[in-house]
Amino acid sequence: MPGRASRNRHRTRGPAARSRRERWDHGVVESSEVVQLVRPLAGHFDLGTGYHGDLWLDLDALFLSPARLRPYVDWLAERLSEHTPDAVCGPLEGGALLAYAVADRLGVAFLPGYRAPGVARYRLPQVHGGIGGWRVGVTDDAVNAGTAVAACLEELRGQGAVPVAVAAVIALGEASTMVPARRGVPLYAAGTMPSRAWPAQECPLCADGVPVTPGAPVTRGDGRSAPPAGR
Repeated sequence: MPGRASRNRHRTRGPAARSRRERWDHGVVESSEVVQLVRPLAGHFDLGTGYHGDLWLDLDALFLSPARLRPYVDWLAERLSEHTPDAVCGPLEGGALLAYAVADRLGVAFLPGYRAPGVARYRLPQVHGGIGGWRVGVTDDAVNAGTAVAACLEELRGQGAVPVAVAAVIALGEASTMVPARRGVPLYAAGTMPSRAWPAQECPLCADGVPVTPGAPVTRGDGRSAPPAGR
């Protein structure tokens, strides 16, 4: 399996690893810091994924300063290392950027998820010998409705891989409980935010006549430049 020796190194709980975790748990790195990186905006948004929601996040801003994001990457890598993954998968764009960083931290394979045009699914790159039996962690920058994560999990399982956990920089709304309950894997999040998202046809804001927030980003079809809190 790829990355086995390196992964075992990260499972070792030496003084440095314990120190990083203690600093996080005791508040030197606050989840509110990462929340501020995404410049949250309240309103009524078409999330570009078939959902409407009451929160917009500037997820592109999350990756403007890799040094500021590094403590969260390290923390998420520690959480995934407990599941001995052979690879980390993430949907393009933000989830894959995070997956690449976490995979590098763990010394395992990186599997980007490419969105298939016109459908709510992702395809993975071809790997010599296939990925059957691989243990794979899935990452995304933000998870709320969980559509991108669910599509990646489905594709991994369809190719015989074993998803072991989901890791996100930010979990919104009920994602922290919804993902484990519906997808059968634990979810680790560096920060959390309250948020609501609904299937577009069931949106209570639309039913109440609340207009979509003026100036909301225009969807490019992959949900990236739409308010990404609904993924």
